Amino acid sequence: MPHQKFQSSAIKARYAKGALSVFGANSVYPRIPWVAAWWSLTFPGFGHIFLGRYLPGFILIIWELVVNTQSNLNLGIALSMLGRFEEAKTVINEEWVLLYMSAYIFSIWDSYRSAVEISKSHILSEVEDAPVGPSDVSSFDIVIIDKKKPWLASVWSILSPGLGQLYSGHTVAGTFILAWWIFVTYKANMIGSWFYSVIGDFNLASSMVDWQWFLFLPSMFTFAIYQAYAAVNETNVVFDIEQTRYLRVRDEKLTQQRQNTLENDIVQIIATFEHSPFVEMAIHDIETIGVPQKNIVALPLENLDSQTFIIDSLHQADGRSVLDGAMVSGTIFMVLGTIYGFVWYWGPVIWGLLGLVGGFFLGLIIELAFQKKKIKLFASRKNEVYMQVTCHTSMKEHLIKILKARKANGYLIMPQRITPDT
Repeated sequence: MPHQKFQSSAIKARYAKGALSVFGANSVYPRIPWVAAWWSLTFPGFGHIFLGRYLPGFILIIWELVVNTQSNLNLGIALSMLGRFEEAKTVINEEWVLLYMSAYIFSIWDSYRSAVEISKSHILSEVEDAPVGPSDVSSFDIVIIDKKKPWLASVWSILSPGLGQLYSGHTVAGTFILAWWIFVTYKANMIGSWFYSVIGDFNLASSMVDWQWFLFLPSMFTFAIYQAYAAVNETNVVFDIEQTRYLRVRDEKLTQQRQNTLENDIVQIIATFEHSPFVEMAIHDIETIGVPQKNIVALPLENLDSQTFIIDSLHQADGRSVLDGAMVSGTIFMVLGTIYGFVWYWGPVIWGLLGLVGGFFLGLIIELAFQKKKIKLFASRKNEVYMQVTCHTSMKEHLIKILKARKANGYLIMPQRITPDT
C-alpha cells in the first residue's frame, strides 16, 4: 500500500490499477510468473487468461483447437503413452505439428514475460496511488467490486466451467469458457460417456468417446476451477486496495477539521472491521444519527505477520497459499488418469476424476513437506479496518447498535483519560 501524499482527483494516474466495464472486472494484480507459464504449458492461452489478457488468450485458444485437432496431436500423445507407437505415427499429421510448435513455445514465453511486466505495472500504479472505481452501471449490466467467497467460485466451476468466472465478475472469461466447455464436451461425446460411466457400462463409455477432443477436457476443467478461485481472491484484494485508498483520502480531508480538545459528556468508541461494504455503510449510518464527519476516524490496519495457510488467498500479502502446486499436480494426474482410463476398467471419466483428486492431495502433501514454517488449515479472521468514533454520551447505545448491524468484529468503549478544557 502507498504511504505518500494522495494525488488530487484532478490528476490522472499514468498506470492503471484496474477497470470495470460491461465486460466485467480486470486488474493488474501481480500474478506468479511460473504459474502463468504452467497454464500456458497445459493449454496455450490459459496463461494469458489467468493474467487478464483475454484477447491474446482467446486467439491462442482458438489456434490450439484448430491446429491440435488438424494435427491429431492429442490422439498421438495418448497412443504414445499407451505404448502404441506405430499407431501414433500414423495418426499424426506432421505438417500441422511443425506449425504447432512455434506458437506453443511463444504462448509459454509470452505469458511468463507478461506476468513480470504486469507486476511492474502494479508496483508503479501503487506508487502513483491510482484509483479504482468500485462500480460501473451501464444499459447492459451492473458491475460491482465486492467481497465474494473463493471456494464458492470453485464449486460453481466444478458444476460447469465458466460459472465460477461469471460469479467472480470476469464476464468475458466466463462467457468464453462456458461456451467453449459446451462445444468441446459435445465434440468429445462427454455427456454420453459420463452417463454410461455412472450406470457402470464402462466399455461403452470408453468406446463412444472421441479421444482427440476428450483430452482437451482435463486441462479445461482444472483451469476453470483454479482461475475462478484466483479471480475471486484478486478481486477481493482490489476491493481492499480501493477501500484503503478511500479511507486514507477521507482521513486526509478531515484532518484539519478535527479538534484536539474534548467536550463534556462525550464518549469514544473504537471498533474493528474486515474490509467490506459494511465499513462505508457504518460510516454513513453514524453520520446520519448526527455524529460529525470529523469525529469518525476510519483507517486500515497494516499486516505485521506473514503466514502460510492451506485455504487462503492465493499469493496475497498476508500469506502464500500452497494450492498452486496442488492444482498443478491435480492437472497432471487428471490427464494421466484420462489417458490410461481408456484401457482401464472404470473408463476415462472416473479415472480422470480420481486422478484430479489424488493428484491434488499428492501435490498438497509435497507442498506441505517443503514448507519450513508452521502451516494452518484456514486463515484466521482479520481485523483490517480501525474505526474511532467520538460522540455525545446519549448516542452511545444507538452507535453500538449500528456497529453490530454493520458486522463490526468488536468494539471498545474508551475510558475518559483526557481532562476537558475549561
